[in-house]
Amino acid sequence: MSVSALKVTSHVARDLLQSAALFKTEQNVVWEYVSNGLQYIDPGTQPVVNVEVDAKAHKIVIEDNGRGMTAADLRRYFQMHGENTDRKAGRAGRGMFGTGKSAAFGIGTTLRLTTVRNGKRSKVELERKDIEAADDGDSIPVKVLEEEVPTREPNGTRIEIEGIYLKKLDIGAIVRHVERHIARWPNAGVVVNRQECNVVEPSYSSAKEFPTKGTPFEALLGDTKLIVKIAQAPLEPEWQGIAILSDTVWHSTSLAGCENKPFASHIFGEIDVERLSKDNSLIPAFDMSRSMQLNPKNELVAAIFAFIGPHIESVRREIEKADRERRRERDNQKLQQEASEIARIINQDFDAWHKQVQSTMAKVPGGKDKIEKAKAVAEIGEAIVKGDEFSAVATNEVTTTESEYVPDPEPNPSPNPDPTQVEPTPALERSAEETETKAKTRNKSRPSAGGGFHVDFRNMGADEPRAKYVHDERTIYINLDHPQIANAKSIGGIEDIAFRRLSYEVAFSEYAIALASELAAAEQYIDINDPIFDIRDTLNRISRSAAGLYKA
Repeated sequence: MSVSALKVTSHVARDLLQSAALFKTEQNVVWEYVSNGLQYIDPGTQPVVNVEVDAKAHKIVIEDNGRGMTAADLRRYFQMHGENTDRKAGRAGRGMFGTGKSAAFGIGTTLRLTTVRNGKRSKVELERKDIEAADDGDSIPVKVLEEEVPTREPNGTRIEIEGIYLKKLDIGAIVRHVERHIARWPNAGVVVNRQECNVVEPSYSSAKEFPTKGTPFEALLGDTKLIVKIAQAPLEPEWQGIAILSDTVWHSTSLAGCENKPFASHIFGEIDVERLSKDNSLIPAFDMSRSMQLNPKNELVAAIFAFIGPHIESVRREIEKADRERRRERDNQKLQQEASEIARIINQDFDAWHKQVQSTMAKVPGGKDKIEKAKAVAEIGEAIVKGDEFSAVATNEVTTTESEYVPDPEPNPSPNPDPTQVEPTPALERSAEETETKAKTRNKSRPSAGGGFHVDFRNMGADEPRAKYVHDERTIYINLDHPQIANAKSIGGIEDIAFRRLSYEVAFSEYAIALASELAAAEQYIDINDPIFDIRDTLNRISRSAAGLYKA
């Protein structure tokens, strides 16, 4: 096998390595050569590209059925800044600067190219060490292993990249990257390690169109439109953002300043600006690599970003607002469930306490203070369990019914006592009309709620207490804005164990204080230490009911 050299001057070698540095991932490198195979084809040919990734051998092979290259084409291929011949002939495509030969050296040490054109095969090889060893003024030998050798092989090109120094080769990333690119490539067939790349657009819930027509951007961008789609789930990185096309060729993807913002990962779409591929500004719209990045200093590119940016942001904010409303509704439902469970435990405790105190008082003989406490407890119990107001207890106005506790009458002091004559209580002296009127008044001012204690979560302000008991509503309000509760909620949400434990502790504490307050309002405490004892006893008692929250 004879080996000749294709001379390339050293400054081109320097530029080649600089360009290679822009190709940092295997998916970008593979796509560089896959796209060439898809674009440069003979008329009537359906393009097919096969990619083989051999991680163990640190090698990638890309083989296509394109039109191939002659020896003259190869010389142009290794010309760094040569004008793309297809573009010069007026055929739209990706090529801008003819930098395909540099991509391989972004991840590997050896590039070997075998190409067949019209029954003649040529093969060349270029190694990174030879490029790096070149001095100014020297030439770089591109090894020509075969030059237009007659063959019966069909047209096509085989690219071999060897000596790949990446730690790992992500085949999945290559497949996704290729699929994203060929979404608008008609009849493209690409196979990666025997897996055919299929373009499946992500499902989306809605799409919005924003035309340039009639806006200040029409003068620069022409009559086109931005299509923004809202995906139903977070997108893979390859799909995120607006695809910027020109003549259906994909050049870049951008979120125009919304990167890393909430729900930006749900946005994709496209805009096709025909003038982009024809732009000849002094500040180019594209760089030399296939970096998929546009130059924002270019006037046309800046106009594209200025047009799509606000629209992307407005859509993103709509998604964020809708999500907040869904979360609020869902959180409210969960908070209601949690509040109901806390209230259930509190009411179970109160019911047991109520019955226990009544039973104990019934066994105590005489003693006006004991009788009064039993009566007060009965009133509190009836009010809470049946859903009545506490007004009677709070004002020491006791209403006695047949079902309530009735104290034994005092001994009759008259010399001829009549045990059937009992001094009626003030409540029994009321007329039926008066009693009905008071009942209607109480029911009218009371919020509609069932019997027992209630628990509710509310945003009451950061300066308000952790919880508040509203006597007339029999409700314990837990303040979601209190710094301690807000911080617990922010850690893991309302289902987090830290938030749940704190909610129970706050509600139980307020319940213990509320219960003592009701007895105090009924003037049942003589010693100043009595309410402290009751609060401690209530907390100790009810905390046992929620002990399950603290299991490992």
